[in-house]
Amino acid sequence: MANNEIGGRPVTITKDGTSIKVVFHPIAKGAKHPDAAVFSVKMAKADLDKLKKAF
Repeated sequence: MANNEIGGRPVTITKDGTSIKVVFHPIAKGAKHPDAAVFSVKMAKADLDKLKKAF
């Protein structure tokens, strides 16, 4: 089960070598498969640095 939220959407964040993997799960409370992966993103440190510059 997802243990974090980003923008109100449940996510699972795991470390995969030198990068992180963010898996977004269904937002509906009564979803038939709440652990299903709706969308996933794998980001390296350089990608995270680009996002940080936007703030």
